[in-house]
Amino acid sequence: MENKKLTKIKKTLAILLVLCFALSVIAAPATAASNNKGYKDGYNKGYKDGKKQSDKDCKQYGSMENLLKIPAPVLKDSWKKSYKNSYRKGYEKGYIDGYNGNRYLCLK
Repeated sequence: MENKKLTKIKKTLAILLVLCFALSVIAAPATAASNNKGYKDGYNKGYKDGKKQSDKDCKQYGSMENLLKIPAPVLKDSWKKSYKNSYRKGYEKGYIDGYNGNRYLCLK
């Protein structure tokens, strides 16, 4: 009798373990996709802002280097924390790429 109970408990725990594993495997790509989207959105916005600032600096300062500070991106309160973090990283990288790419053309 005890042997049947123990076998039943083992089977139940095995099923729960497999279910937990399946849920974690499914949830990981969804989280990564959300972070990736935030990074891409931030990168695109940062690139545009960096390019715009580079144009202003090119007209004002000519061939002198000028990037002193990257502005903080505007973040919405409704965004999830992981989206905000990836957006912030993407914005910074995009800003630098947009600024440097356009600034290079000015320095030529």
